[in-house]
Amino acid sequence: MKYILWRQPERSRIMRKGKAVVFEAKNKIAVREITLRPMEKNQMLTETLYTFVSPGTELRVLHGFYGAEGRYPVVPGYSVVARITEVGAEVRGFRVGDLVSCRNPVPFADVDSMWGGQASLHAYVAEGEDRPVLLPENCDPFDYVIAEVSSISLRGVESAIPRPGEKALVVGQGLIGAFSAEFLKMYGCAVTVCDIDDRRLAEARERGVSAVVDLKDPDAENRLKTIGNGGFDIVVESSGSTPGFQTSSRMIRRSSLNPSPDCREPVRFSREDWPRLVLQANYVADVSLNPFSFFEGEGVIVLTPFDRSVEDRQKVVELLRSGRVSGAAYTRNCFTPEEMPEVYGKLDCKEILSAVCRWK
Repeated sequence: MKYILWRQPERSRIMRKGKAVVFEAKNKIAVREITLRPMEKNQMLTETLYTFVSPGTELRVLHGFYGAEGRYPVVPGYSVVARITEVGAEVRGFRVGDLVSCRNPVPFADVDSMWGGQASLHAYVAEGEDRPVLLPENCDPFDYVIAEVSSISLRGVESAIPRPGEKALVVGQGLIGAFSAEFLKMYGCAVTVCDIDDRRLAEARERGVSAVVDLKDPDAENRLKTIGNGGFDIVVESSGSTPGFQTSSRMIRRSSLNPSPDCREPVRFSREDWPRLVLQANYVADVSLNPFSFFEGEGVIVLTPFDRSVEDRQKVVELLRSGRVSGAAYTRNCFTPEEMPEVYGKLDCKEILSAVCRWK
């Protein structure tokens, strides 16, 4: 008689199934089943509690940009708050039950990802810049749902080394611009914002910025220069548009140093006084501009920040924990996964600025 030894499959090799928001084709959205790849030893599994929509990125994917048109169907999104349900044998520092803020999960087995956050469960690698960030013990995870998106803005703002009392202008009040204004206020800057959308401007007023300017006003740039006394110490361009970039370039403060061309000190002596232009947007079309049409020779620092790091993400978690910043103004609109196809339409027509999906 032959005996066959049967072994129960390892839990890590199980193909788990969940549901996700899927962009089936250009401007076509569905909520359907997805399958995770078997978990590797250096990975952890999570159940999603909340996801936060990044409208600029996700809507551009929906409309076929960033190479999406050749990749549909795809799961969009990169901002997740989750609970760890299983850890691989080689994972260190994370435990089952931990609450985490997450970005860029492991790709799914049966559908492409850009970047795959809008789903009910994920696998994450426990090392590297895409590893989850721990949330405080016994916290309300809903309070941290803005952490991933807002940390992009924090990195841009900190690259400019803002100082208390400086005048700052944020061009564009989508989420990246709105969060940039929040962090500039936190650093003690007098923050002016501008946009062409009335609803976004009204919400900026509610959040307590120093001044709001409607770029549809024919006199808008003169108004901005009046507020900034001729220009701003820090200009954050977050509109992602050619008009926004051009407005930003014209709002930079001109240095008052070395007024005479016959008396110029070495450039290293004056550099700390230079105004800063932070390019905090992605552009789907090229911007053609002669820099010498608005930069008067030397005297401006142009910053193009990289994507957020683990440290940036941890900083935002601590700022939220300590109450120095709050996500309350951005988490008013909470929806179920089944409502998300309609939600993207509301975001696209700017009926709402932000949206949270509740998965549990």
